[in-house]
Amino acid sequence: MKVLKGIQASNGIAIGPVYLHDPEEPWVDYRRIGEDEVDGEVRRFLDTLASVAEDLKATRVRVEENLGPDHAQIFDAHLMILGDAALREPTLASIRKDRVNVEYAFWLTLQKVRRQFDAIQDDYFRARRADILDVERRVLSRLCRRDDSLPERMTAPAIVIAHELTPSNAARMKRDSVLGMVTEAGAATSHASIIARGLEIPAVVGVDAALASAEPGDTAIVDGNRGLVCIRPDPDTLSRYRAEARRFTELQKGLLRFTDVPAETLDGVRVCLQGNIELPEEGRSALAYGAEGIGLFRTEYLYLAGSSLPGEDEQAAAYTRLAEQMAPHPLVVRTLDLGGDKLAHASHATEETNPFLGWRAIRHSLANRDLFRIQLRAILRSSASGNVKLMFPMISGVEELLEAKSVLSEARAELKRSGVPFDEDCDVGAVIEVPSAAVVADQLAREVNFFSIGTNDLVQYTLAVDRGNERVAYLYDPYHPAVLRLIKSVVDAGHRHDIPVTVCGEMAADPHSCVLLMGMGVDGFSAGPRMVPEIKQAIRSVTMEEARAVAEEALALPTRGAIRDYLHGALTRMQAPSRALDELEEEPAGVER
Repeated sequence: MKVLKGIQASNGIAIGPVYLHDPEEPWVDYRRIGEDEVDGEVRRFLDTLASVAEDLKATRVRVEENLGPDHAQIFDAHLMILGDAALREPTLASIRKDRVNVEYAFWLTLQKVRRQFDAIQDDYFRARRADILDVERRVLSRLCRRDDSLPERMTAPAIVIAHELTPSNAARMKRDSVLGMVTEAGAATSHASIIARGLEIPAVVGVDAALASAEPGDTAIVDGNRGLVCIRPDPDTLSRYRAEARRFTELQKGLLRFTDVPAETLDGVRVCLQGNIELPEEGRSALAYGAEGIGLFRTEYLYLAGSSLPGEDEQAAAYTRLAEQMAPHPLVVRTLDLGGDKLAHASHATEETNPFLGWRAIRHSLANRDLFRIQLRAILRSSASGNVKLMFPMISGVEELLEAKSVLSEARAELKRSGVPFDEDCDVGAVIEVPSAAVVADQLAREVNFFSIGTNDLVQYTLAVDRGNERVAYLYDPYHPAVLRLIKSVVDAGHRHDIPVTVCGEMAADPHSCVLLMGMGVDGFSAGPRMVPEIKQAIRSVTMEEARAVAEEALALPTRGAIRDYLHGALTRMQAPSRALDELEEEPAGVER
């Protein structure tokens, strides 16, 4: 038995034979062409683009029929890439001026775009490279007269293992034949992962050497709950996973009972429970799982989907569609949380030694006010169509917040002068994720309508721990007493100034954390859509009085280990929903990492 570790992309357990999908890169010839060949190569390029566009439209229709319009919008981005002048014009220029064949000219253009995405040191944004790769492979395969798509003739149920699955290939997957998905590349936020979640196909991505570890027909287990892949499992492991798969299926069915009930404690206290989304098409999923709107819409993909920065109209259209879909529930839009390195394809930026502590988020926005105002105007315009709120990321102090609000005032004034409607009472919030902001939260609370605590960065910055550094990652712990005390101080400061305080980081997706945070006074949570029913069940399993007692005891403990042990014991005794999940959290015997 061989056990591989990867990234959880879609929950669930899948067991079945292996199907290896390992398409080779199309071979691209370099050839000089004569003047009399130029028009023919140009015509061949334009005809191929038109043909691929028709294929993409057909794929979009098929995805919309199977998964709904939100997932189908993924292929709108592909059509935009295909029609982007930044891809078309350099290719035509290479054919006409450099006199090279169309395959090489197009390949050369795509290499430049690939390098821009490869330079981004962030899994989420590097995952967007798959969209470029999808378009490239479609066009090159058509030009080179070969087909590297995932075969639709694959009808026998199997676990698909690939280096990478483009969104188009993922869209070809059928629930009754693709039992699970494993890729060597990719991220949980890639479009292929999103489609896998939409199809409810267990998936693990970022698995090193997955293709080299398996042979066609091998039995494999995809553990999407833990990010594990077992190749050729022994009989004991296979038996345990089959039992776990049955338990997981029953558990998921049970949790779905909570989608249509309120997030309310046993003694009747309502708690705001919303969804976090990366892409507009995930909005419908959040509602389907029982979220009361979107507590965090990360807008960064809009800036990286194309080869140029998105205009105001494009952004406003995306925000408006989501606002209308969520209404009357809120849509909280976070302004751009990118560093200059991630916008190198569209702005002048130099490489930074430590981008996590550098020119990013609100700092980058305030240094690029024209760009900032465009986004703020787009968000404000969408507020005319729904319950839209906006919030600024990585605020470190009052001066920064006041400066951001000043740019927002400019955007409001510009819309007024143009007669463009918007909600003049649109709520404004701050993401509290920098320790300095937590310390001066009482001052920040006077300037905003709400706080959203971003626990991922708050933990990282408070404990001086880089989660990606294997040597110190063990120190990253949201239950560290310093982190909990900072969170409590932010909650207290917000409530003293009568503003709500929610949590939108990973702690919001943990049932133990939610009960603890609720007892500390947190007003609501925002988590990934599929976690909403489980969090709702946790909230409905305790009284507010019990939650407060848990928080009081936990805050008095001196170490993270003591806090974890206490929470596990206390919440189990109170029959918190996490008890029903303990068997899933423990790895089956026989599985070694």
